[in-house]
Amino acid sequence: MLLKLVMKSLFLLFLCSLFFLHGEASFAAADSSAVQSGTGISVKNETVDDSLATEAESNGPVRIDDKDVIKAFSDSLKQQGGFPVTVNSNEVFRLYGTIANIEPLQRAEQTSRLLTDFFRSSSHVDSLTIVEGETLTAIKTPQNIIAAFSDEDAAAENMSRNELADTVLTIISTQAEKFREETSGRNILLSVLKSLALLVALAVFWHYLNSFFTLMDGWIQKIRLHHSSNSQNKLIQLLSPDHLASGFSWLSRIAELFVKILLIYAYLTTVLSFFPWTEDLSTNLLAFVLEPAKKLLAEFVTLIPNVIVIIILITITRYLGQFSDIIFSNIAKGELKFVGFEAEWAEPTRKIVKIVIYVMLLFLLFASLPLANSPAALAFAIILGLTFSLGSVPTVQNIISGIMLNYTGSFRVGDRVMLGEIKGTIIYKGLLVTRIRNLRQEIVVIPNKAAFRSKIVNYTESVQKNGHLSLEFTFALRQHTRKEELRELVVNAALGTDGIMLDPKPLFFRSGSKDGMFVYVLRANTRDIDHLEAVFSKLCQNVQDKLMAEKYM
Repeated sequence: MLLKLVMKSLFLLFLCSLFFLHGEASFAAADSSAVQSGTGISVKNETVDDSLATEAESNGPVRIDDKDVIKAFSDSLKQQGGFPVTVNSNEVFRLYGTIANIEPLQRAEQTSRLLTDFFRSSSHVDSLTIVEGETLTAIKTPQNIIAAFSDEDAAAENMSRNELADTVLTIISTQAEKFREETSGRNILLSVLKSLALLVALAVFWHYLNSFFTLMDGWIQKIRLHHSSNSQNKLIQLLSPDHLASGFSWLSRIAELFVKILLIYAYLTTVLSFFPWTEDLSTNLLAFVLEPAKKLLAEFVTLIPNVIVIIILITITRYLGQFSDIIFSNIAKGELKFVGFEAEWAEPTRKIVKIVIYVMLLFLLFASLPLANSPAALAFAIILGLTFSLGSVPTVQNIISGIMLNYTGSFRVGDRVMLGEIKGTIIYKGLLVTRIRNLRQEIVVIPNKAAFRSKIVNYTESVQKNGHLSLEFTFALRQHTRKEELRELVVNAALGTDGIMLDPKPLFFRSGSKDGMFVYVLRANTRDIDHLEAVFSKLCQNVQDKLMAEKYM
């Protein structure tokens, strides 16, 4: 075919060169006093062969057979593929040329309808004949014409019109007999019987399939009932027989549903293939599943390197997380020490390190996915990032404040503190909030941002570093008394209060006067921060009782 195409191209090139040389000679002669006549132009040019000029003068333009021209153009038609004539989705032949302004596509559609009517009629195939026209060759039945061929159609197939019609007639006869044989009453009855037999086989298999999965369910329930785990390990509890049985039961139901759908689908495609009218539908049903399955398999094969990378990344991240847990756990226990790094920083630092590790894992996993480089994925990532950034501003502020509270050592869990106007014991300290139990045993949740900006008084740390905490009681007396007697009275009353320390000794002094009254201050010390309010209340009561007993108040 390639050789023929090359030969045809060379022949066309030769013809074009002849016409070009002839035209060039004519224009040259017109410029140098050419001789004109009623039938053409005769020239004499030294650059043109004398014999060629003589032949052109005597015979006029070089003539070519119309069939050769049609054949040259039909090659391009054949390269386009033509338009198929089909019966029951089976291609019979193709048409390429235009007939009387009727496009090849319209010809192919009309011919397909005529052939379909003939295949379904009772006309015998021997009644088909080939008839010749001036420019067309046709195949006809006793009633009408069912196919026609032009020179373009024949040339595209490298045949004459008669040869093409004879070849197509043979194909039509063969396929018509096959179609009528397949649609005969005997074959239809046989197809129905095969469908019924296949339905019986499907019912039997369905019954045994149900029995198999019922047996599987019983085996799964035995695992649930006859095995137990008393381990305190969370991983073992997660993989306990009860959880395993639930997982196996779920997988069993999924597998049963999948197998049953597959059986129904296989039955339908097989039964539809038994009948010629639905054979094409059966093929389409198979393609409907097989084509996506092939694409999914191809996509899965291309994803294998990415899956391997993802598995490696997850494994490395998992072991890095475990390693960081071990390191910071040893720091918290005091078994591992770093200069300038407090043991209480171990837990918050561990959480921060794990967050950083997991964020890096997410970025690497996203970069490993094939969709990561698509415009849609990039747009989604940008929108998600903007949404997260705008919505997480308070969260980020609380996290930063929580980190600052941890690393500044403002308070620890169990410390007795005063945050702003709230006094109580710290029971929880996280990255976002701090929980404090106040004096009325209420749990107060304070955002870390608010806690960081509040005035923080840590009573526990004060006692740990100073050894005691001072309680200050201020009172006023109307009458002026001897200072030494009053000091001894008040100090003895303070030392008689449970929780007040003897060393350092309570301090008593006069701070001034106001509205004609003398103002005195008692400063006593205590270590009992858990009952600080009770100690202070008893201290005030004891001092007032002593002063009233001595008639100072």
